[in-house]
Amino acid sequence: MSAADREYTANTLDETVWVRVAGCGEVLGVQLEPAVMARPGHEIAERIQACADAAYLEGQVQQRHEWEAAGVPRDAFAWLPTLQDLDEARARLRALG
Repeated sequence: MSAADREYTANTLDETVWVRVAGCGEVLGVQLEPAVMARPGHEIAERIQACADAAYLEGQVQQRHEWEAAGVPRDAFAWLPTLQDLDEARARLRALG
């Protein structure tokens, strides 16, 4: 199964927001735990977006690794996000608390 066919999930540290994303980036599901509903709407949205970004980038980085391992020329996937991009998205997610 290729990275494009997999699903990726990310969640907030407090496990109140979970987002599941297809390898192509389509959001497949959002789960909100009751505790997060006490937050203002913009904070909930920020958490959903941060989870979606981290999950999506995980899939894109996995695709990059698969293509590198298969010997695909780097120019063919230079546009794909890097591990640094994923690390930055994960750091943003952790910073939300």
